[in-house]
Amino acid sequence: MNKLLFIGNTRLGDAVMSTGLLNDLANYYNARVTVVCGKVAAPLFEDCPFVENIIKINKKKYSLHWLDIWKKISLNKWDVICDLRSTPIIWFVKAKKRIVLSSSGDKIHRVKRLEKLNPSGKTPIPLVWISKETILEAEKYLNKDIGPFIAIGPTANWPAKVWPSDNFVSLIKRILNFKELKDCKVILVGGPGEELIGKELCDKLVDIKPINLIGKPILPTAAIFSFSKIFIGNDSGLMHLSAATGIPTLGLFGPTDDRLYSPTGKNALFIRTPQSPEELMDVPNFNHRTSPSLMGTLTVEMVENSIKDLLLRVE
Repeated sequence: MNKLLFIGNTRLGDAVMSTGLLNDLANYYNARVTVVCGKVAAPLFEDCPFVENIIKINKKKYSLHWLDIWKKISLNKWDVICDLRSTPIIWFVKAKKRIVLSSSGDKIHRVKRLEKLNPSGKTPIPLVWISKETILEAEKYLNKDIGPFIAIGPTANWPAKVWPSDNFVSLIKRILNFKELKDCKVILVGGPGEELIGKELCDKLVDIKPINLIGKPILPTAAIFSFSKIFIGNDSGLMHLSAATGIPTLGLFGPTDDRLYSPTGKNALFIRTPQSPEELMDVPNFNHRTSPSLMGTLTVEMVENSIKDLLLRVE
């Protein structure tokens, strides 16, 4: 059994998009894996059967966290190192083979560009590993409700990417009348710190009584996606997580680039605002952290029609 060191990403979405490559490398090299990644992304790998160690990156000034990582990995001799961050420390660690993703600024989808690191040469399709224990935890959050479910992701890591809550309300009321989604229960999902958006939607959907699971852990959320008929949500890590489970996933895009970050998979689709990211952000002193939503020109009708298209093409 070979030893593979996989230096991955900090953010959840980027980490999800790398899972297909990790899976292909572990199988090709018959390897047990140590993953280095951010704290937010770390739970994604906890149920992976070939991952034996997860080293979390605790960021420090002057990038001194990489010295801490080096101390943890330098005592091993690795058969293969795959580095998605092009970190200098891998050249000071013993390894038979190094696979490094260059930090070029090319306009290639973040999954597609991993092809050149894949021994098969194929696009490494993201996936997620979910254990029986995680499924049982997810079922507890659902309080024995067996669905069927519609998962809604109304949050994102910056406000400009967030579709207005009133639009989500209108959309939910419409799609509950679709024959494919009849009798579905609505589940709201999101990350820690985004609970206020969930409360706002619950107040506006009081007659529908959605199940608010915003802030729940990553892997049980993935399990809940696997129970669901569809996911509809803003461009976010949870959008990528949903697509990795294989369920129909519709991502809503505006100021972020779908050419780089659209959800990946045979049942994944995206729709964006009529304006490009460049057009939306072409305002004086634009700041993505303080800008209000730039998603207003993506209408409810546009999203509704995309959901119909997605449901028709589901395999």
